[in-house]
Amino acid sequence: MEHLSEVSQLESWLTILTNSYKDNPSIGLAKVINYYIDRIILHEDFDDRKFNNCQYSSMKKYWQWLSLPS
Repeated sequence: MEHLSEVSQLESWLTILTNSYKDNPSIGLAKVINYYIDRIILHEDFDDRKFNNCQYSSMKKYWQWLSLPS
């Protein structure tokens, strides 16, 4: 079995969470997705050249917007 880096594991959780949101959207889940995006961006092994930090910044803004109360 392949050993995944911690950033890869966080990205896997992020994929699961975003797929869950698609089926059952909620403000709480959007907040959790934001939390995982922050964990990835702030992780010591996160290399913005490799992982394209600009994409994560855009994702962060989008999920912050979704996590606001209506």
